[in-house]
Amino acid sequence: MKIFLVRHGEADAEVEDLHLTERGFLQAKEVALRLRSFDFSKVYSSDLLRAKQTAEEYLKTVSGKELIIDERLREIYRLVIGGPVREGTPVGREKEDSKRADEIFDEFLKEESDVVIFAHGNIIRYFINKVFESKKNLWNTLIIGEGSISILEFKEGKLQVNCINDKGHSIENEKGEEVYLE
Repeated sequence: MKIFLVRHGEADAEVEDLHLTERGFLQAKEVALRLRSFDFSKVYSSDLLRAKQTAEEYLKTVSGKELIIDERLREIYRLVIGGPVREGTPVGREKEDSKRADEIFDEFLKEESDVVIFAHGNIIRYFINKVFESKKNLWNTLIIGEGSISILEFKEGKLQVNCINDKGHSIENEKGEEVYLE
């Protein structure tokens, strides 16, 4: 069984409910093309718009799949993965976010066939760190890029990290800009 973790495409930070930018939609379409050959038993998404929009691009490439929206897949507080404290963050958010992420992660581990999850960078880092059984500072050391795919896999009865931050569906040109493959 594999768990595919997809970070949403680039979002517009200038609006309240961050939605995908034009570039973000390109990233989402490339991820969708990359994933369409896999047969996922379930398709999950955070309830936040940028993740849902990314998932919806995938759903356009396959038939008969239903999107399962789950607010527990929302982004988690960066302090949980070693990031800096953010002014104005409610007291107790770190503990609440960890509990929420642990709860849904444990549910994913009960799945019997491959699933895909459209979510956010910090919660993906958190899930990967759980596999490593570590309390490492992943804020500065683990990149989870926009439109990337990371894969967790059960092999020989043990959960392993198969791939992190795969963006093989895009390349950088000589100017350092992302170019998407057809």
